[in-house]
Amino acid sequence: MPKKSNAAERIVRATASLLASRGYAGTGLSDIIARSEAPKGSLYHYFPDGKPQIASAAIGFVGREVQAFLEQAGSQAPHARNVLGRFTATLRNWLQHSQFAEACPVFSTALSIEAELAPVHAECRSVLRAWHASIEGALRADGVAAAAATSRAWLVLCALEGAVAISRSEQSLSALDATEGELRALLPE
Repeated sequence: MPKKSNAAERIVRATASLLASRGYAGTGLSDIIARSEAPKGSLYHYFPDGKPQIASAAIGFVGREVQAFLEQAGSQAPHARNVLGRFTATLRNWLQHSQFAEACPVFSTALSIEAELAPVHAECRSVLRAWHASIEGALRADGVAAAAATSRAWLVLCALEGAVAISRSEQSLSALDATEGELRALLPE
């Protein structure tokens, strides 16, 4: 997110955390104010379109942060295995740091169905497609054919996000660890 102010950044970070733990419907403006410790007027000053704009900014922030990790991980061979390891480590960190209270805020928000979410869903799609492209690019760099790289990248992304949901529900990293192991076996060495 471009540097608007310390308050705007706190609002975006707080919203990302709340989306990760409560989803869109469970995240209220009063919760964002409390968690960010930002003045109430800051919300509408920096985000005049309200909660959908704040959520979109939070999703974009998380998306860019994870995308940078994935791009860096994919820059060295074995590209796809490095991306898988970095992505899994990021997801594992979210779960452990929050004691399983938080999952991926992008995935959590994408599951929300509120009518006002069209711009938020567009941001979720953009982020998920960018993550997919990073995984696909890493697979291609490892010599996987285009069509196989495209479908395998979706498999990796979907499997990891599903494993996070199960790990959160089980309060255990077992599903995430097992999924990472199975996916690793599908990737070039």
